[in-house]
Amino acid sequence: MQWDDRLTTLGINLKANEHGKWSATTARYQDEMEAQGQHHIWFTVLDENNKPKSNVRVFVDWIGRDKDDPPTVRMTDADGRANVDIYANLDITKKNGPYFAYVEGEDKSDVIAGMGLPEHHHVNYMLTFAPRLDVPVPQPAPTPPTLTTPPLTPPPLPQSIEESILQKAKAVEWMPVNNGSALWNFAKANGLQDQQTDEIAVTINGQEYLLQVFNLGIVYAKMGDWGNIKVIKK
Repeated sequence: MQWDDRLTTLGINLKANEHGKWSATTARYQDEMEAQGQHHIWFTVLDENNKPKSNVRVFVDWIGRDKDDPPTVRMTDADGRANVDIYANLDITKKNGPYFAYVEGEDKSDVIAGMGLPEHHHVNYMLTFAPRLDVPVPQPAPTPPTLTTPPLTPPPLPQSIEESILQKAKAVEWMPVNNGSALWNFAKANGLQDQQTDEIAVTINGQEYLLQVFNLGIVYAKMGDWGNIKVIKK
């Protein structure tokens, strides 16, 4: 809003209508020398693109107007302009200018009030109105998503070596051994072991083992550690 401070000195004021269609954007004062004999309220009405808007009704009303005497109304021309001549005095000590101006209706516009001729001197009031721009209501910031931390999976407990060996040994089919047969005795006499499975590789706690099932026990050792072979009794 461009407001001439000389208007405030004369008691002229702006009554803003936040719900009105028309907003006062400029209010300037022309003193007796600037007005060059004129004594008018000048309107300029602009559209949404800040271009002159024609055929808009503008009003000058006054305090104490008889209810049967309508306010003065004008239509803006092709340049978006209109004017109303005024005659009532404005006492500069009482600041009691009777005129007030608006566009289309008091309920549709800001109102500039308190105008008149200061001590009967001829002056002009230059008013500009434009459609009120809707100020967007700031939207609340979006609520950040709640980050859920997945539960930590505990590391697996170290496997028991003997339990792992037994589990792996039982996972394969054992060969039946008849240690009373002639064939078994022949194999025993010739140093052939009575194995029930082939050699089986298994990884336990990151370490490679080799195992083999025999009739009376399960033999195992770390891969390559052949001097430390152990037996699990069956």
